[in-house]
Amino acid sequence: MRVVDVLGTSAYTLLQYGVSPDDDINTAIEKLNVKAPHIAEFLKRLVWSLQMS
Repeated sequence: MRVVDVLGTSAYTLLQYGVSPDDDINTAIEKLNVKAPHIAEFLKRLVWSLQMS
């Protein structure tokens, strides 16, 4: 699953953190853990909730 698949066009806001909209979720979370851990945690929880529904 790609970041853009989860966040839609909002995925482009993560470019400033080095995350491409085409990155897979796990890669994005790894990158965000370094530069923006609060966003990484949000993305983890969002993906978890989407998988549970």
